[in-house]
Parts: sequence; structure tokens; C-alpha cells
Amino acid sequence: MNPAITHRHVIVRLLNGPIYQEDFDLWGRLGSEWERIRAHFFEMGMEVARDDSAGYAYVRQCEEDEQVGEEWEETSSVPLPRMLRRTRLTYHQTIFMVLLREELMRFEQEQEEGDHLYRSALDLREIMVPYFPELHDEKKVHRQISTIINRFEEWGILKKVKDRDEGLYRVERIIKAKLPPEKLAEVKDQIRRRSPELDEEMEEEDA
Repeated sequence: MNPAITHRHVIVRLLNGPIYQEDFDLWGRLGSEWERIRAHFFEMGMEVARDDSAGYAYVRQCEEDEQVGEEWEETSSVPLPRMLRRTRLTYHQTIFMVLLREELMRFEQEQEEGDHLYRSALDLREIMVPYFPELHDEKKVHRQISTIINRFEEWGILKKVKDRDEGLYRVERIIKAKLPPEKLAEVKDQIRRRSPELDEEMEEEDA
């Protein structure tokens, strides 16, 4: 008899990253104990964002806990400490985010074969190389791009496919929530202008 997946496994997993429909046991438990799991995170000032059509769920800070300044003095309780930290993306990380998002949009619009978008490590390097014109050391460029890829893998936006030595990655659908179409247009405009406000923010679990 296989050990059972409980709601606590779902909670721990959500604290470490999104859950996808392909994670059958976790996704099933999320659905069967949805109110219990949702209430658990609500008590900590967070909410579970769940998209059944896209097949993913993740936690984010509740909007009401975004208040700053002295507004909380007029309420009956002090705002909860932030559980999720904001990670500021660098210029090249922002570029990479936009490129992946556009790749996924094209994939969905053209209805290519398969349910997921896959790109090799070589593909990912090639789309980023043009954005390092100031560097003439090819090995250094590849190292920097590899660092970006690894960071996106840590964030759960890319997932490395096992048993593929050459490096194959799946672009996870959570990127649609991180960079929706309206935000994508705004960030692309900032890239074109190379404005100081370029850096995008993402939420992650505090260490």
C-alpha cells in the first residue's frame, strides 16, 4: 500500500513552488481539500491562486496585506509580516522572461503538437546571445546565460527534462500568471526605452 499524500504535503509543496495538474496526487489532494488548504494560507496573509483551465496553482501575498504607511493604524490589527519576498529581476533576466513568454504565446496560438513547450539549452542560449553585445568572450556569455536558466529553473518557470544529457527544458505555464499579456506589453515598452523602471518583481518564499 502506497503512503497517502495529505493536505500538508500540498501546503509544503506550494511553499516551494507551483503545483501542476501533472502532479496527479498533489493536484487531486488540492482539489479535494481546497477549502482547508486555502484557509491555511489565508491565516498567514496569503492566497492560493488556482487556474484549473491552465492546470496550475501557486501562492501569493493577499492584496489587502500590501498596505504601507500609517493606514493600518485605523484598523483593529497590525498588518501581518510579509511571508513572500519580492525578487527583482535584472535586465537580462527580464529579457529572458519576455522571450519565454512570447515563445509560449506563439506555441499556444499556432497550436503546435503537444501540450507543453520544450526548448533545448542550445535554443535558450541562442535567443539570449544577441542581448550580450558588449561581451566578446563566448564562454563568458554562455556562463551568464546558464546562470539565468538555472535561476528560472529554481523559480519553477523552467523544468529540466530528466534523462536528456544535452539539456531540454519545459516552459511551465506559471509564466502566464507571472507575466500576463497586459504586463508583457508594458515590460516590452520599458525594454525598448531601457528605462530605470525596467526591473520586474516576482514573489518567492523567504529563506
